Amino acid sequence: MMTTATNLLTLKKKMKRKYYPNNWDAIKACPPHYFPPMEFEEFKDWKIHGYVLPSSVFGVIRTEDPKTGKVEEYTYQTRHHAKQRLSKEIKKNKKIVLATMDGVYHLQPNPPFDFI
Repeated sequence: MMTTATNLLTLKKKMKRKYYPNNWDAIKACPPHYFPPMEFEEFKDWKIHGYVLPSSVFGVIRTEDPKTGKVEEYTYQTRHHAKQRLSKEIKKNKKIVLATMDGVYHLQPNPPFDFI
């Protein structure tokens, strides 16, 4: 029994994901005058309508399962891997939002046709 637990721990250590760098230390260290106060509408226009992805990111994919309402978000550094995720999620019949520097794309599953 102990051997199985040891094997599981070893396997779990091998399966850890690669560290994805972020810049929270640099932001935390900035003095407050770097962040000027602004109204909500101005902030919304800047951050929501004028988003910018870092150069290390190709795109962000957000999926929603229409049955459960569960939302998952994935960040990809390459177009190839983003395409693979899109293919996988489309087969699962989920609502998908893809954001790249080219634009934001909404993909929804086809509703069933009712001819009656």
